Amino acid sequence: MLAALGLALVLSAPPASFARSGPCDLLDRATASQLLGKPVASMEPSGPEPDEDSGGMRSVCVYQAGTSMLMVIQETFKSAAAASDLTTQELVGERYGGNEAVTVEEASGLGDRAFWIHSPTAAEYVVLKGAKVLALLLGGTTRAPNSYQESLRAVTAGLLAKL
Repeated sequence: MLAALGLALVLSAPPASFARSGPCDLLDRATASQLLGKPVASMEPSGPEPDEDSGGMRSVCVYQAGTSMLMVIQETFKSAAAASDLTTQELVGERYGGNEAVTVEEASGLGDRAFWIHSPTAAEYVVLKGAKVLALLLGGTTRAPNSYQESLRAVTAGLLAKL
């Protein structure tokens, strides 16, 4: 019985290759500071935990610098089909509750499907890659959020390479 319990513990322990799977491990503080325009004051991970709305497992990393915030959100689904079904332009837009100030545009060249979302106060890329959805959200900055499109895209592409 103890041998079986020991084997179960060994089998349930994640291998070392999974140690870098959280969103805080995808983005270093220096890159977050560059996007935020000032040094990161705090970095707060959460998850993974079930997302009741989507059925996926969600992990988040929040980088804070004064009133500016950068979030890396990684959601993992049971299959690529499940992730794809929930990552449409319509459903991504619905997350913002029909806010007319929010623009959701398809973005080519990132993952299997991607969207560029911006409003007067925030900018975000949401990207589908296989059974994962990655979002990089920037808000509370001094510049217009839309002005971050190129830099957020470049960082998002780098994060996708690590998934």
